[in-house]
Amino acid sequence: MNKIIAANWKNNGDKEFIKKYFDYFLKNIKIKNNIKIIFFPPDIYIDYFYNFIKKPNFYVGGQDLVCNSDNSTLTGGTRSEMFVDNGCEYILVGHSEKRIYESGIFDNKNISYKLKNINNLKVVFCIGEEILDRENNNTNNILISQLNDLLLNYNNINNIIVAYEPVWAIGTGKIPSNTEISKTHEFIKNFIIEKFPSLKEKDIMILYGGSVNSKNASTILKLNHVDGVLVGGASLDAIEFAKICNIEL
Repeated sequence: MNKIIAANWKNNGDKEFIKKYFDYFLKNIKIKNNIKIIFFPPDIYIDYFYNFIKKPNFYVGGQDLVCNSDNSTLTGGTRSEMFVDNGCEYILVGHSEKRIYESGIFDNKNISYKLKNINNLKVVFCIGEEILDRENNNTNNILISQLNDLLLNYNNINNIIVAYEPVWAIGTGKIPSNTEISKTHEFIKNFIIEKFPSLKEKDIMILYGGSVNSKNASTILKLNHVDGVLVGGASLDAIEFAKICNIEL
């Protein structure tokens, strides 16, 4: 089974950092055919990444889209065509930090705009519950609501990648139990298959994100129904991320 190991750099890094990072990372990474490594750097450094991302199974993606790709008059947004022009194959949509910090403008309507206007990019669609939802046993209902945005608006339904990131686990060092992670991933896959019976489990990739590091990644990656990890803070440490990418599966 192929796995995805994705690095979300958020708003971190500069050219000096990137060069030093890959001076170490590329010398210490073991290229494996069953592992796909995707970097999501800040948009402005995507082109610079291609000085270093030349090995097979390495990919670069964008962190977010302008809410409506048809609107070329909107200041401060990047359209899907621009990411493709810069060599990207993937795009993050729906990350909880965008949902939280841009809640005034980044509502479900804007998520649907983004999904409908994605051209030639593979979406990594982020979903996850808040701690109160979890404590109130409302996790599955929250995930269903978020998944419906994807299933109703994304045209490339035969190529689904979902990143399950419990909001309460991002950057906190806390994660669900292994059983909980596996069961939640199974629930997500079953819900998607229920909506699209022609899909099989192998057609749906679900990544786990939220305080992933080199100490827990091996166990997480080997869980049933887990197809990869989306790594945040640990991906900024070249030594740490190389350890994650070198895990034998």
